[in-house]
Amino acid sequence: MRRVVFLLVSVSFALAAQTFPYDHIHVNVPDPAAAANWYEKYFGARRITEAPDRLMFGSTRFMFLRKADAKPSAGSAVDHVGFSFADLDAKMKEFEAAGIKIVTPVRDVQGLFKLGFVEDPWGTRIEVVQDPELLGLHHVHMRGPNPDDVFAWLLAKFGGERTKLKGRLDAVKYSAAGFSDMWILVQSGDAEPSEGHAIDHIGWRSSGALAKTIDDLRGKGVTILTEPRPLPLPNGPTINFAYVAGPAGAKIELVERPGLKPGQ
Repeated sequence: MRRVVFLLVSVSFALAAQTFPYDHIHVNVPDPAAAANWYEKYFGARRITEAPDRLMFGSTRFMFLRKADAKPSAGSAVDHVGFSFADLDAKMKEFEAAGIKIVTPVRDVQGLFKLGFVEDPWGTRIEVVQDPELLGLHHVHMRGPNPDDVFAWLLAKFGGERTKLKGRLDAVKYSAAGFSDMWILVQSGDAEPSEGHAIDHIGWRSSGALAKTIDDLRGKGVTILTEPRPLPLPNGPTINFAYVAGPAGAKIELVERPGLKPGQ
């Protein structure tokens, strides 16, 4: 009996430990080059050589799809993204001086942090916060009728740690050796599918061969939107990618990056 209990605990731990590293955010814009310049200038993104308009925040890629008529991200299954700054008041003054749309002025939420909202020129809603524990790209805020269902889906498919941001906000945290941390938050509300909105989809990196990962997800009942296929990057290696239907209408990409070390 003790051996059975030990085996069950071991299996449960192994399953819980399989956390996929968070990989990227894909945004729809009419001019990817202009969008890359904007995020580099105002949010401190780092250019990488894979493509002329490809950026990184820590180990997370921030990429662009060319689409002129994307709907605003607010109200979709991927409602907004969050960035953290050491001095939010100073950053908001910079945004105001640059003519960036301020949606909500800075307010100090007791026990949490200072926060506000801005919007990029193409409809992506951006929460800006002052969280010294994680500067730069900070979180993705999803949306769904039942946040617990969204969290449960993510945990079952991609692992992660169910926790609370600052001990207050329900979240799943993705942490993997060599990769930047990413918080996933979920707000309650009806949501439109993310595809075609300013934040088109979000992505995780396959923890092994992508074909096997997709087969495993299929076995868990996940709807596969596109099967794995290769994509040679303009100035980089060939990657493998696939799309799946995520919770509450979120489109999710899975990526395999052969030959790259964790965090690259």
